[in-house]
Amino acid sequence: YFNIIGFGSSCKSLFPETVPYDEQHLETAVQHSQEMKADLGGTELLNPLKHIFEMKPRAGYARQVFVLTDGSVSNTDACIQEMKRNVENARCFTFGIGSGASSALVNGLAVAGNGAAEFVKEGERMQPKVIRSLKRALQPAVTDVSCFSRSLKSLK
Repeated sequence: YFNIIGFGSSCKSLFPETVPYDEQHLETAVQHSQEMKADLGGTELLNPLKHIFEMKPRAGYARQVFVLTDGSVSNTDACIQEMKRNVENARCFTFGIGSGASSALVNGLAVAGNGAAEFVKEGERMQPKVIRSLKRALQPAVTDVSCFSRSLKSLK
């Protein structure tokens, strides 16, 4: 299941809810992504994140959030906190595109979301980095891990 949400001063979903990853929906998504323009105003990410986390998750499927940005936001900490609040239900993989991408935002969201960050410089191919992140996203997330040791007295 997947969806594409464009964001700027506002946000807009391609589909009203997540849809099955099938030939029909993929064709629609590819066409949409080829026609996408950065025409939604500034870089306002908090509301799109809230929108994503308000959407009902699909039972049996992990939510993977991929954020692509070429800018910065005025509320980086609030965006990171929103990701932290939802980390039990989602992982976040980020892409900073070009020299204007905020490293604090891109790295912060990825760390908060137990994902990974990638940066794409001018003239650099994005495809290998996207493939690397997709492979990471397909790896099962480890949750509720506890470690015990009889030989260690303290971990101060």
